[in-house]
Amino acid sequence: MNLIDAYGREIDYLRISVIDKCNLKCFYCVPEEGACAAYAEHSMSLDEIEKLVKIASSMGVRKVRLTGGEPLIRPDILELISRVSAVEGISDLSLTTNGIMLNKMASKLVKAGLSRVNISLDSLDPENFKRITRGGILDKTLKGVYRALEEGLTPVKINVVAMKGINDREISNFARLTLENDLHVRFIEYMPINNEHEKQWGDCFLPLTEIQGLCEEIGPLKEEKIFQGNGPATYYRIDGAKGLVGFISPVSRHFCAKCNRLRITADGKIKPCLFSLEEMDLKEAEGREEDIKKMLIKALKYRPDPHMVDQDPRGRFNCNKRGMLQIGG
Repeated sequence: MNLIDAYGREIDYLRISVIDKCNLKCFYCVPEEGACAAYAEHSMSLDEIEKLVKIASSMGVRKVRLTGGEPLIRPDILELISRVSAVEGISDLSLTTNGIMLNKMASKLVKAGLSRVNISLDSLDPENFKRITRGGILDKTLKGVYRALEEGLTPVKINVVAMKGINDREISNFARLTLENDLHVRFIEYMPINNEHEKQWGDCFLPLTEIQGLCEEIGPLKEEKIFQGNGPATYYRIDGAKGLVGFISPVSRHFCAKCNRLRITADGKIKPCLFSLEEMDLKEAEGREEDIKKMLIKALKYRPDPHMVDQDPRGRFNCNKRGMLQIGG
Protein backbone atom coordinates (compact mmCIF):
# COMPACT_ATOMS: atom_id res chain seq x y z
CA MET A 1 0.00 0.00 0.00
CA ASN A 2 1.42 3.37 -1.04
CA LEU A 3 0.77 6.55 0.94
CA ILE A 4 -1.73 8.63 -1.07
CA ASP A 5 -3.80 11.32 0.61
CA ALA A 6 -7.43 12.25 -0.05
CA TYR A 7 -6.37 14.79 -2.72
CA GLY A 8 -4.30 12.36 -4.78
CA ARG A 9 -0.89 13.46 -3.52
CA GLU A 10 1.48 10.52 -3.25
CA ILE A 11 3.84 10.67 -0.28
CA ASP A 12 7.26 9.37 -1.25
CA TYR A 13 9.40 11.68 0.89
CA LEU A 14 10.02 11.59 4.64
CA ARG A 15 11.71 14.45 6.50
CA ILE A 16 13.04 13.24 9.84
CA SER A 17 14.33 15.62 12.48
CA VAL A 18 17.00 13.68 14.36
CA ILE A 19 17.67 16.30 17.03
CA ASP A 20 15.99 19.53 18.16
CA LYS A 21 19.18 21.22 19.35
CA CYS A 22 21.61 23.33 17.34
CA ASN A 23 25.11 24.77 17.60
CA LEU A 24 23.86 28.12 16.22
CA LYS A 25 21.06 30.36 17.47
CA CYS A 26 19.56 31.96 14.35
CA PHE A 27 17.16 34.60 15.62
CA TYR A 28 14.18 33.47 13.53
CA CYS A 29 14.54 29.80 14.51
CA VAL A 30 15.96 29.46 18.02
CA PRO A 31 14.49 31.30 21.02
CA GLU A 32 16.91 33.62 22.80
CA GLU A 33 17.02 31.21 25.72
CA GLY A 34 17.22 28.14 23.45
CA ALA A 35 19.82 25.64 24.60
CA CYS A 36 22.66 24.53 22.34
CA ALA A 37 23.31 21.01 23.60
CA ALA A 38 25.14 18.05 22.12
CA TYR A 39 22.19 15.67 22.23
CA ALA A 40 18.60 15.50 23.38
CA GLU A 41 17.74 12.34 25.30
CA HIS A 42 14.12 12.36 24.10
CA SER A 43 15.17 12.09 20.45
CA MET A 44 14.28 8.91 18.60
CA SER A 45 16.91 6.18 18.81
CA LEU A 46 18.84 4.66 15.93
CA ASP A 47 16.65 1.57 16.04
CA GLU A 48 13.43 3.59 16.07
CA ILE A 49 14.44 5.69 13.07
CA GLU A 50 15.73 2.70 11.10
CA LYS A 51 12.50 0.78 11.74
CA LEU A 52 10.36 3.76 10.74
CA VAL A 53 12.27 4.18 7.47
CA LYS A 54 11.94 0.49 6.65
CA ILE A 55 8.19 0.63 7.21
CA ALA A 56 7.84 3.88 5.24
CA SER A 57 9.87 2.38 2.39
CA SER A 58 7.49 -0.58 2.25
CA MET A 59 4.71 1.99 1.78
CA GLY A 60 6.32 3.81 -1.14
CA VAL A 61 8.69 6.30 0.48
CA ARG A 62 11.84 6.63 -1.64
CA LYS A 63 13.47 9.81 -0.33
CA VAL A 64 14.59 10.64 3.19
CA ARG A 65 16.00 13.92 4.50
CA LEU A 66 17.62 14.16 7.92
CA THR A 67 17.10 17.52 9.59
CA GLY A 68 17.30 19.21 12.97
CA GLY A 69 18.24 21.30 14.82
CA GLU A 70 21.70 20.56 13.56
CA PRO A 71 21.87 16.84 12.68
CA LEU A 72 25.68 16.74 12.63
CA ILE A 73 25.88 17.35 16.38
CA ARG A 74 24.10 14.06 16.99
CA PRO A 75 26.97 11.77 18.05
CA ASP A 76 25.68 8.70 16.22
CA ILE A 77 24.81 10.52 12.98
CA LEU A 78 27.24 8.52 10.83
CA GLU A 79 25.81 5.22 12.06
CA LEU A 80 22.31 6.55 11.45
CA ILE A 81 23.17 7.55 7.88
CA SER A 82 24.75 4.15 7.28
CA ARG A 83 21.64 2.34 8.46
CA VAL A 84 19.13 4.50 6.60
CA SER A 85 21.10 4.45 3.34
CA ALA A 86 21.10 0.65 3.48
CA VAL A 87 17.30 0.39 3.67
CA GLU A 88 15.93 -1.30 0.57
CA GLY A 89 13.95 1.10 -1.59
CA ILE A 90 15.52 4.33 -0.33
CA SER A 91 17.12 5.88 -3.41
CA ASP A 92 17.94 9.34 -2.06
CA LEU A 93 19.25 10.24 1.40
CA SER A 94 20.00 13.90 2.05
CA LEU A 95 20.73 16.11 5.04
CA THR A 96 20.11 19.73 5.98
CA THR A 97 22.92 21.38 7.94
CA ASN A 98 24.27 24.78 8.90
CA GLY A 99 27.64 23.61 7.55
CA ILE A 100 29.64 24.41 10.68
CA MET A 101 30.91 20.83 11.03
CA LEU A 102 30.75 19.90 7.36
CA ASN A 103 34.37 20.66 6.47
CA LYS A 104 35.56 17.96 8.88
CA MET A 105 32.74 15.48 8.30
CA ALA A 106 31.95 15.58 4.57
CA SER A 107 34.20 12.68 3.60
CA LYS A 108 32.82 10.49 6.40
CA LEU A 109 29.27 11.38 5.44
CA VAL A 110 29.89 10.24 1.86
CA LYS A 111 31.38 6.96 3.05
CA ALA A 112 28.39 6.42 5.33
CA GLY A 113 26.04 6.70 2.35
CA LEU A 114 24.79 10.28 2.27
CA SER A 115 23.72 11.45 -1.21
CA ARG A 116 23.69 15.25 -0.87
CA VAL A 117 23.34 18.24 1.44
CA ASN A 118 21.37 21.44 1.84
CA ILE A 119 23.30 24.13 3.69
CA SER A 120 21.48 26.92 5.53
CA LEU A 121 23.34 30.19 4.97
CA ASP A 122 21.70 33.60 5.36
CA SER A 123 24.62 36.01 5.00
CA LEU A 124 27.96 36.25 3.21
CA ASP A 125 29.10 39.08 5.46
CA PRO A 126 30.95 37.84 8.58
CA GLU A 127 29.45 40.43 10.92
CA ASN A 128 25.92 40.03 9.61
CA PHE A 129 26.28 36.25 9.78
CA LYS A 130 27.33 36.59 13.42
CA ARG A 131 24.28 38.76 14.16
CA ILE A 132 21.79 36.46 12.44
CA THR A 133 23.22 33.32 14.07
CA ARG A 134 23.99 35.00 17.38
CA GLY A 135 27.69 34.23 17.34
CA GLY A 136 28.39 31.99 14.34
CA ILE A 137 31.60 32.13 12.28
CA LEU A 138 30.94 32.47 8.56
CA ASP A 139 34.26 30.96 7.47
CA LYS A 140 33.36 27.59 9.00
CA THR A 141 30.19 27.34 6.94
CA LEU A 142 31.88 28.50 3.72
CA LYS A 143 34.60 25.87 4.16
CA GLY A 144 31.80 23.33 4.57
CA VAL A 145 30.18 24.45 1.32
CA TYR A 146 33.31 23.98 -0.74
CA ARG A 147 34.24 20.70 0.96
CA ALA A 148 30.79 19.34 0.15
CA LEU A 149 31.39 20.23 -3.51
CA GLU A 150 34.80 18.52 -3.44
CA GLU A 151 33.34 15.37 -1.89
CA GLY A 152 30.53 15.12 -4.43
CA LEU A 153 27.57 15.77 -2.11
CA THR A 154 25.83 17.30 -5.08
CA PRO A 155 23.85 19.17 -5.98
CA VAL A 156 24.97 21.30 -3.06
CA LYS A 157 22.02 23.52 -2.23
CA ILE A 158 22.34 26.77 -0.31
CA ASN A 159 19.15 27.75 1.52
CA VAL A 160 18.83 31.51 2.10
CA VAL A 161 15.92 32.86 4.14
CA ALA A 162 15.46 36.27 2.50
CA MET A 163 14.59 39.01 5.00
CA LYS A 164 13.97 42.71 4.53
CA GLY A 165 16.41 44.84 6.46
CA ILE A 166 18.46 41.78 7.42
CA ASN A 167 20.06 40.31 4.29
CA ASP A 168 18.15 41.81 1.33
CA ARG A 169 21.22 43.79 0.28
CA GLU A 170 23.14 40.52 -0.05
CA ILE A 171 20.73 38.72 -2.36
CA SER A 172 22.59 39.73 -5.52
CA ASN A 173 25.85 38.54 -3.92
CA PHE A 174 24.29 35.14 -3.28
CA ALA A 175 23.12 35.00 -6.90
CA ARG A 176 26.69 35.75 -8.02
CA LEU A 177 27.85 32.56 -6.28
CA THR A 178 26.20 30.59 -9.07
CA LEU A 179 28.28 32.24 -11.80
CA GLU A 180 31.49 30.32 -11.00
CA ASN A 181 30.22 27.53 -8.74
CA ASP A 182 27.92 24.59 -9.46
CA LEU A 183 25.64 25.52 -6.55
CA HIS A 184 21.88 25.69 -6.30
CA VAL A 185 21.26 28.90 -4.35
CA ARG A 186 17.65 28.88 -3.18
CA PHE A 187 15.90 31.91 -1.73
CA ILE A 188 13.09 31.13 0.72
CA GLU A 189 10.37 33.51 1.80
CA TYR A 190 10.42 34.12 5.54
CA MET A 191 7.52 32.21 7.13
CA PRO A 192 5.56 33.27 10.23
CA ILE A 193 5.63 29.84 11.85
CA ASN A 194 3.74 30.85 15.00
CA ASN A 195 2.32 33.88 16.79
CA GLU A 196 5.53 34.31 18.75
CA HIS A 197 7.32 35.86 15.75
CA GLU A 198 4.38 37.59 14.05
CA LYS A 199 5.59 41.19 14.43
CA GLN A 200 9.11 40.20 13.46
CA TRP A 201 7.74 38.47 10.38
CA GLY A 202 5.72 41.55 9.42
CA ASP A 203 8.81 43.71 9.65
CA CYS A 204 11.11 41.35 7.74
CA PHE A 205 8.94 39.62 5.14
CA LEU A 206 10.27 39.98 1.59
CA PRO A 207 7.99 38.68 -1.20
CA LEU A 208 9.19 36.51 -4.04
CA THR A 209 8.77 39.25 -6.64
CA GLU A 210 11.25 41.50 -4.83
CA ILE A 211 13.71 38.66 -4.25
CA GLN A 212 13.65 37.74 -7.92
CA GLY A 213 14.08 41.36 -8.94
CA LEU A 214 17.23 41.64 -6.83
CA CYS A 215 18.65 38.52 -8.49
CA GLU A 216 17.96 39.95 -11.92
CA GLU A 217 20.38 42.78 -11.15
CA ILE A 218 23.07 40.24 -12.05
CA GLY A 219 21.45 39.26 -15.34
CA PRO A 220 18.26 37.85 -16.88
CA LEU A 221 16.97 34.62 -15.38
CA LYS A 222 16.07 31.73 -17.69
CA GLU A 223 13.87 29.02 -16.23
CA GLU A 224 15.50 25.57 -16.08
CA LYS A 225 12.57 23.21 -16.45
CA ILE A 226 14.78 20.12 -16.33
CA PHE A 227 15.31 20.76 -12.62
CA GLN A 228 11.65 21.32 -11.76
CA GLY A 229 10.46 18.35 -9.76
CA ASN A 230 7.76 17.84 -7.15
CA GLY A 231 9.69 19.90 -4.63
CA PRO A 232 8.86 23.48 -3.72
CA ALA A 233 11.61 25.28 -5.67
CA THR A 234 11.50 26.73 -9.16
CA TYR A 235 14.95 27.03 -10.75
CA TYR A 236 16.55 29.56 -13.07
CA ARG A 237 19.98 30.13 -14.55
CA ILE A 238 21.75 33.42 -15.12
CA ASP A 239 23.21 33.37 -18.61
CA GLY A 240 26.54 31.51 -18.60
CA ALA A 241 26.36 30.56 -14.91
CA LYS A 242 27.55 27.16 -13.70
CA GLY A 243 24.92 26.96 -10.97
CA LEU A 244 21.25 27.70 -10.51
CA VAL A 245 19.13 30.18 -8.61
CA GLY A 246 15.99 28.79 -6.99
CA PHE A 247 12.93 30.38 -5.40
CA ILE A 248 10.73 28.88 -2.70
CA SER A 249 7.61 30.89 -1.98
CA PRO A 250 5.51 29.33 0.80
CA VAL A 251 3.75 32.62 1.56
CA SER A 252 3.02 34.48 -1.67
CA ARG A 253 2.61 31.43 -3.94
CA HIS A 254 1.99 28.36 -1.83
CA PHE A 255 2.88 24.98 -3.31
CA CYS A 256 0.58 22.72 -1.28
CA ALA A 257 -0.78 20.95 -4.35
CA LYS A 258 2.68 19.50 -5.06
CA CYS A 259 3.53 18.50 -1.48
CA ASN A 260 4.82 14.92 -1.34
CA ARG A 261 6.14 14.70 2.22
CA LEU A 262 5.45 13.86 5.81
CA ARG A 263 7.53 15.24 8.68
CA ILE A 264 8.72 13.42 11.77
CA THR A 265 9.81 15.49 14.77
CA ALA A 266 12.85 14.57 16.83
CA ASP A 267 10.64 13.26 19.64
CA GLY A 268 8.79 10.92 17.30
CA LYS A 269 5.64 12.81 16.26
CA ILE A 270 4.25 12.63 12.72
CA LYS A 271 3.27 16.05 11.36
CA PRO A 272 0.95 15.70 8.36
CA CYS A 273 1.82 19.26 7.29
CA LEU A 274 4.44 21.76 8.39
CA PHE A 275 1.63 23.95 9.70
CA SER A 276 -0.52 21.25 11.29
CA LEU A 277 -1.70 21.29 14.87
CA GLU A 278 -2.36 17.56 14.60
CA GLU A 279 0.44 15.16 15.52
CA MET A 280 0.57 11.36 15.81
CA ASP A 281 2.91 10.02 18.51
CA LEU A 282 4.89 7.10 17.08
CA LYS A 283 6.05 6.08 20.55
CA GLU A 284 2.49 5.02 21.34
CA ALA A 285 2.97 2.22 18.80
CA GLU A 286 5.78 0.79 20.96
CA GLY A 287 7.56 -0.44 17.85
CA ARG A 288 4.66 -2.48 16.48
CA GLU A 289 4.89 -2.41 12.70
CA GLU A 290 1.15 -2.56 12.01
CA ASP A 291 0.46 0.27 14.45
CA ILE A 292 3.16 2.45 12.88
CA LYS A 293 1.60 1.82 9.46
CA LYS A 294 -1.82 2.80 10.82
CA MET A 295 -0.39 6.05 12.19
CA LEU A 296 1.21 6.94 8.84
CA ILE A 297 -2.11 6.26 7.11
CA LYS A 298 -4.01 8.25 9.74
CA ALA A 299 -1.69 11.21 9.18
CA LEU A 300 -2.86 11.38 5.57
CA LYS A 301 -6.38 12.27 6.75
CA TYR A 302 -5.10 15.49 8.28
CA ARG A 303 -3.31 16.76 5.20
CA PRO A 304 -5.02 19.98 4.06
CA ASP A 305 -7.00 20.47 0.89
CA PRO A 306 -4.55 22.30 -1.40
CA HIS A 307 -7.40 24.24 -2.99
CA MET A 308 -8.72 25.52 0.33
CA VAL A 309 -5.50 26.79 1.89
CA ASP A 310 -6.07 30.16 3.52
CA GLN A 311 -4.35 32.87 1.50
CA ASP A 312 -3.88 35.03 4.62
CA PRO A 313 -0.43 34.01 5.86
CA ARG A 314 -1.29 34.93 9.43
CA GLY A 315 -4.21 32.53 9.34
CA ARG A 316 -2.39 29.82 7.45
CA PHE A 317 0.91 29.77 9.28
CA ASN A 318 0.20 30.73 12.88
CA CYS A 319 -1.23 27.39 13.86
CA ASN A 320 1.70 25.60 15.43
CA LYS A 321 2.38 24.55 18.98
CA ARG A 322 6.07 24.41 18.05
CA GLY A 323 8.67 26.66 16.49
CA MET A 324 10.80 25.57 13.54
CA LEU A 325 13.57 24.22 15.80
CA GLN A 326 11.11 21.74 17.35
CA ILE A 327 9.45 20.83 14.04
CA GLY A 328 12.59 20.24 12.00
CA GLY A 329 13.88 22.51 9.22
